[in-house]
Amino acid sequence: MAITSSASHGIEIGRRALQAQQASLNATGHNIANTNTPGFSRRQVRLENAISSGQNGIGSGADLEGVTRQRSRFIDAQMRVQQQVLGRWEVLERAIGTIEAVFNEPAGAGSSEAGTIFNEPSGLGLSGSFSRFWNAWQDLANVPESGAARAAVRQEADFMVTTLHQYHDKLRDTRNEMDADVMDEVSDINEMLDELADINAQVPRASFNGGDASDLKDRRDLIIDELSRRVDISLTESENGQVSVLLAGHNLLQGDHVVHLRVRQAVDDGTSVSRVHYADDGTLAPIKEGRLSGLIEVRDNVVPKLLTNLDEMAAGLITEINALHRTGFGKDGGTGVNFFDPDKIDASNIAVDNAILSSLNNIAASADGNAGDNGMALALSNLRNGNILSDGTQTMEGFYYEMLGEVGALSGEAQTMAENHRLFSSQIENRRQSVQGVSLNDEASQLVLFQRAYQAAARTVSIIDELLEITVNI
Repeated sequence: MAITSSASHGIEIGRRALQAQQASLNATGHNIANTNTPGFSRRQVRLENAISSGQNGIGSGADLEGVTRQRSRFIDAQMRVQQQVLGRWEVLERAIGTIEAVFNEPAGAGSSEAGTIFNEPSGLGLSGSFSRFWNAWQDLANVPESGAARAAVRQEADFMVTTLHQYHDKLRDTRNEMDADVMDEVSDINEMLDELADINAQVPRASFNGGDASDLKDRRDLIIDELSRRVDISLTESENGQVSVLLAGHNLLQGDHVVHLRVRQAVDDGTSVSRVHYADDGTLAPIKEGRLSGLIEVRDNVVPKLLTNLDEMAAGLITEINALHRTGFGKDGGTGVNFFDPDKIDASNIAVDNAILSSLNNIAASADGNAGDNGMALALSNLRNGNILSDGTQTMEGFYYEMLGEVGALSGEAQTMAENHRLFSSQIENRRQSVQGVSLNDEASQLVLFQRAYQAAARTVSIIDELLEITVNI
C-alpha cells in the first residue's frame, strides 16, 4: 500500500508538472502569435510550489498560480499625457502648414519657379499685386495723359482686388475645414467611449470565478491610447477592472454609462462654428490638449487673426487711396471720384469703384486740373512708402511682411515642438515595449526551456508508470 501511494504521489507530481509546463508553452505561443499585434501585452505564467503536508517533505510539485499581463501603469500614464500634447502640436503643425501654403507665392510674373513671398516683388501673389499696383501709378505719373497707363492702373487694381478675395476665401475655407475636422473628432471620441463602455461591461464577467480579461484590457488600453491623442482625458480604475474616463473633472464614462460630447453651432465673426459641449448638462467642454484642442485653436485664433489682418489692409488701402483720389482730377477735369467702392471695405468684397470701371478718364492723375500734371499719380504712388496702417505706424508691405513673419514663426514653433514631442513619445514607447512588448529571441529561448521541462515531466511519469507495473507484476 505504501509503495502504491508513493508511486501515485510521483505520478501526481508529474501530472502537475505537465500541466504547468503546458500552460507555459501555451502562453509563449500566444505571445509569439501576437508579436505584431498593436496594443498586445506580453503574458507571463506564474508557477508556485504546490503546498504539501505529507510524503516526508518531498513536496507535491508545481501549480499554475496564474497568468499575468505585463504592463506598467506608470509608463502608460506618462505615454497618455505625452500623446495629448503631441496630438495638439501635430495638428498645429499640419494646419499652420496649410495656412503657409496659402501665402506661398510664385517667384515672379510668368515664372514657373516656385518661391516665397520675399522673392521677386513682381510676383503673382499678394505682395506682387501690391507692388505692381504701386508701380502702375508710378508709370502713370511718367505719362499722365496716356490711356494705356490708366488702363494698366485699373487692370492692376482689379488684379489686386481679386487676389485679396482669393486669399480671404482660402483662409475662410481653411477655417471651415478645421470646423468639419472638429465635428469628425467629436464623432470619433464618442465612438471610442461607446467601445470602452462595452468593454467595461464585459471585464467583470470575464474575470469572474478565476477567468481572464487580459485580452479585453489590451483592447481597452489601445482605445484609451488613441482617445488620449484626441483629447485631454484622465482615468481611474476600479477594483473590478472597469475604468472611468473624465474630461476636466466631468465623467464621460463610468461603468457602462457614457456621456457623449455634442457640437452646437454658434456664430463667430459671421461664420458658423461648432462648439463642443457635454451632452448631459449642456455646458461647454474645456479642451486643453489633444488633436481637438489644436483644431479649435487654429479655427478660433490663428485663422480669424489673419482674416482680420487682411481686412485691415483692405480698409486702409481703400481709405487712404480714396481720400487722395477724390482731391485729384481726371483726364476730363472731373474730381471728387472714389477709386475704390467706399461701401465695400474688407478683403472679402473690396472692389474698384464703378466710376473707374466705366471710364478710364475718371482715374485722377492731376493734382491741379491740368491735363499734363502728374501730382496726384505721384502722391498715390508714394502711398507705397506711407505709414497708412496700424494707426499710422506701418506701411502696407511692412504690415504684410510682419503678418507673414508671424505665420512663419507659428509654423516653425509647431514643427519644432511636434518633432520634440514625437521624440519624447518614441522614448516612452521604447520603455513601455521593454515591459509589455514581445521579444522573439526571448520567447524562443523560453519555448526551448518549457519544452525540455515538459519532456522531462513526461519522462518522469513514464518511468514511474513502468516501475509501478513491475511492482504489480511481482
